[in-house]
Amino acid sequence: MLLIATLIAVSRQTLAQQRLNWIAAGTFPCVAILLAATPLATAAPGEQQGQQEVRQENNYSEATALAKQLHAMLLVSLEPNAPSANGTDSVGQRLETQAVGQRFKGSDTPWVFCRLGINDTSAIDGALTRLVNHPSLVELRHGPGIFVVDYAHAEDGLKGRIVSILPRTPGKYYQFSPSHIDELATLPAGTLTQRSMVLAVRVHPERPQSVSGMRDPMLAREAAAHSAHQARIGKQGHHNWQTRSQRILRNQGFGGSPQEVCAESWENQDLLDSCVDCVASWRQSSGHWNAVKSEQSAYGYDIRRGSNGIWYATGILTK
Repeated sequence: MLLIATLIAVSRQTLAQQRLNWIAAGTFPCVAILLAATPLATAAPGEQQGQQEVRQENNYSEATALAKQLHAMLLVSLEPNAPSANGTDSVGQRLETQAVGQRFKGSDTPWVFCRLGINDTSAIDGALTRLVNHPSLVELRHGPGIFVVDYAHAEDGLKGRIVSILPRTPGKYYQFSPSHIDELATLPAGTLTQRSMVLAVRVHPERPQSVSGMRDPMLAREAAAHSAHQARIGKQGHHNWQTRSQRILRNQGFGGSPQEVCAESWENQDLLDSCVDCVASWRQSSGHWNAVKSEQSAYGYDIRRGSNGIWYATGILTK
């Protein structure tokens, strides 16, 4: 049986300028994130029917309480000024449009939106704190942006964890676009690193189709384990792929052979820069890109950072 697992052979030095020219519109684990949880399989965007509740509460403590009550996802927009004085903020305005509201109503969970000024303080652990200064939000790059806390998937071990962070401050590769808010409505349940990798694939200009299928928990678990292995040894590769692929076939019973793609980032980048960087690496390898761009029935993506400051990404895909 042919098991496709090609290594990236393109020199990273020759890709540096290409990556800098490819800035996709579209953080690290914190006190709210423990990366071991594996959510249930999630339907592809557009498969869920029915309308979910979307509420807005611009007090962080009250918004958190409401999200817990509704078992909802909490989306917080930290804006340059207080919302009442920020009528021209493009992100805040987008959250209040009917189109965005309808998109989130069509997701598979209720949502609570909370708009705050970046200098607003909230009570955390008994102390008033600017959210942007909290260690769990370091991936906001100390500026305005969006973050999502999951109160909808308690059974998956995600309750109360930050599962998405979109910094509005430009990075090396990742640059925020208000359109990325739309993607949050249909990202599958998962940890911060898993959802960040899926987002990076989605917002690539060529719109790769591997993430249009089902996010499979077993494939996500295998991707997480292999990314962690690469990070632990500080070396990218398809180590033990024969064993891993056979275990996937045995446990899941997929009709086709699983495929694995791996990549590593440049050193000392934040999470979203590294996710975008790794997708750009796959774009430069025909073997990897053919797997990433093609429609797949199921997928799992994840990424981990090694002690060397390099992030190691893994995608496992199957027809």
